[in-house]
Amino acid sequence: MSFPAKRFNTICFICMFLLGFSFAIYQSLIQDINLFLGFDGAQSGLLVAVFFVGALVSPGITGELGDRIGKRMLSILSGGAMLFGIAIVSQARDAALVIAGIFLMGAGYNALLGLLYAKIIDYNPHTARRIANFSSSTFCLGAVLGPLLSLAIRSMGGNWQRIMLINVFLFFPIILLLLWIPSDKQTASTNKPARNRAYSLDLIKDVRFLIFFFSIILYVGAEVALSFSVISYFAAVSLPALGEIALSLFWAGMIVGRFLAGVFYKQSGRIIILCLTASAVFSLLLQLAPPPLVSVALFCLIGLSMSALWPLLMALCTQTFSQFSGTASGLMAVGSSLGGIFLPALMGPLTNLFGVRRSIAFTTASLALVLVFNLRNRKNHQETT
Repeated sequence: MSFPAKRFNTICFICMFLLGFSFAIYQSLIQDINLFLGFDGAQSGLLVAVFFVGALVSPGITGELGDRIGKRMLSILSGGAMLFGIAIVSQARDAALVIAGIFLMGAGYNALLGLLYAKIIDYNPHTARRIANFSSSTFCLGAVLGPLLSLAIRSMGGNWQRIMLINVFLFFPIILLLLWIPSDKQTASTNKPARNRAYSLDLIKDVRFLIFFFSIILYVGAEVALSFSVISYFAAVSLPALGEIALSLFWAGMIVGRFLAGVFYKQSGRIIILCLTASAVFSLLLQLAPPPLVSVALFCLIGLSMSALWPLLMALCTQTFSQFSGTASGLMAVGSSLGGIFLPALMGPLTNLFGVRRSIAFTTASLALVLVFNLRNRKNHQETT
């Protein structure tokens, strides 16, 4: 591994940790911000929606531009946009500024995420899946620790604005790290042919890319829907405390699974099929109303089995289309946002109609469909070593 690649990988691990840390802090404060703004139940979802709208529109643009003008500067600008958004929210006193700041946070967050994954492929053409899983592990670690900081500051009398202000200072090092990324000329990516039309037009005509794209939409939808169902699942049986434990174990399973997938990255194709099968089976078992402690264990196993899917789908897609790594990873980030917005939105009506346990059948069906897609794609995919 070259020195530029080692330097970038170290920077990437730290940046992913900070992204997970800052994102989780924001998630933990949504209810506080809603109360501060006086939003009622119907308006409470606005802050989540605005973040994902920003996350939806940015990576498709920055990914394509990254392939044309270079990813390093766009990474710095994306990190700066997220930092500026956090700063706006920390100082805002009215809804308009809060919403503007959250939009910038979402746009910067997802654009940077897509660009980092593209550069993972550029610097690590043969071990990208390994680095992708390890970097996702550090993201999950940050996501676990972020809310703990919020809790600690609250215990000392700090409000949500104080927490967001501290988040500004904690996130600032990401800009310095991004400035230290080696120039795009030092990557291992191939030269791209000069074209007037968008690279994305070629990708969306390729069946292999479409399979990756719809797979990540359905997978992210299933993951978000399941993770947000944990608390209500146990509340339905009057055991909300177990829900908190199950959610923590869900994310702990994610960390362990992504680390293991990084160790065994040469078997990525088999790992995807195994993880999809296992997560579909475990989510199906949840619908059978097992004893509470068994349900806790099942949520942990679901986190473990789903863990490798997002980084591997991102890495395999970007590796397959490495000539346009920025465009491919950017569009996959768009797909992630689509899944995070639209599929979980169906869980509310389904839960009202059928109850939380039976509504999980929707996520089982989504995972089963992703399994079918990837069995089809595997026939045409030759794993690189």
